[in-house]
Amino acid sequence: MPFGTIEWRKSLRLVGCLAVAANLSVFVCGATQAESLKEVTFASSDTALSIGSAPYSSLQPTLKLPEKYAGVTVKFQPTAGATAAVQAVSNGNAFYTLVALASFLPLARQDPNLVIVSFDPGNSLRVIVPPDSPVKGPLDLKGKVIGVGSFGTAAYPYGKAILKEAGLDPDKDVTFLPVGLGAPAADALKSGKIQAFAGFDSPNAVIGNLLGVKMRDVPSPLNDLVGMVGMVVTRSEIEKHPKVVAGLCRALYESFFFAEGNIEGTVRNHFKVYPGQLPSNKPLDEAVREGEVILRAKLDVVNHRGAGGIIGYQELPTVQHTVDKLYENGILPERMEISKYADQRFKNDCGGFDPAELRAQARAWKPQ
Repeated sequence: MPFGTIEWRKSLRLVGCLAVAANLSVFVCGATQAESLKEVTFASSDTALSIGSAPYSSLQPTLKLPEKYAGVTVKFQPTAGATAAVQAVSNGNAFYTLVALASFLPLARQDPNLVIVSFDPGNSLRVIVPPDSPVKGPLDLKGKVIGVGSFGTAAYPYGKAILKEAGLDPDKDVTFLPVGLGAPAADALKSGKIQAFAGFDSPNAVIGNLLGVKMRDVPSPLNDLVGMVGMVVTRSEIEKHPKVVAGLCRALYESFFFAEGNIEGTVRNHFKVYPGQLPSNKPLDEAVREGEVILRAKLDVVNHRGAGGIIGYQELPTVQHTVDKLYENGILPERMEISKYADQRFKNDCGGFDPAELRAQARAWKPQ
């Protein structure tokens, strides 16, 4: 679905409601709205819908999980990064996204219609260095150049936060340089153009794979923050389409745990759905093996039960601690109360399933 289609459909539904207003109640018009929603757009912060996005961008539609749980199909729209993904939801060009708090909260301050409905247990953001780098901690980054995919990625403010937490001035003591993802980032590290890279799970794994090494995380207490990523929608869509929101959240989280049960199959399926992601200079089996390493890096962070054993759920006091750390380290311009920007009514819809059962189903699945 091209951007702007959702707004067009909203206008069409409004015309339909006005046309029958003389005979039908507002409640009936609202019901007609809900019934007419057949396709929604997911704004992906993964600019290329790479292997790291495979659970939601290729496995989800292949298994028809959105249709099963939400009664809709999903169009996956890559964006320029997490900030752009949230903006797409804010302006109606997308129905939902999955992004880091570091990108969601600054925009939620400006648009009270934005809301987050789930919280992942881990933090996928990291600053990484080659294994032989002299950098052992954040203080060693003083005077260095740190690469980022773009200034629109959540990893950029996160990288600055790690430095501030360690006592450095991220605006004066280091230089941040946008170098892109994948091969450009790996080349920048290899050539010495940058000495570190601020990114997240699977793109970081891609860099290590291209360089033929296992990259090291720069240690920081912020690496252990909980609830750093979640599903973002608008309050207005929740009120109009609560069952769709609930179903999409369930489909999203099921896709990650299903993928964990059959990583190879998920990677092969991704190359079939997005053939442009298959490297032209490598045999399929070699590309699949490398893809498995990249995808596993993401799943190792994402696939854990949350509070009370519920997937995608964290208690708000726990997330508030994370938000406070983001404020203390410069990501947020003021302290924010997460309770004002979260709606957890869908917690059991999102994560009330048995991961072991999904993994077992996945092991028996073979992509067509």
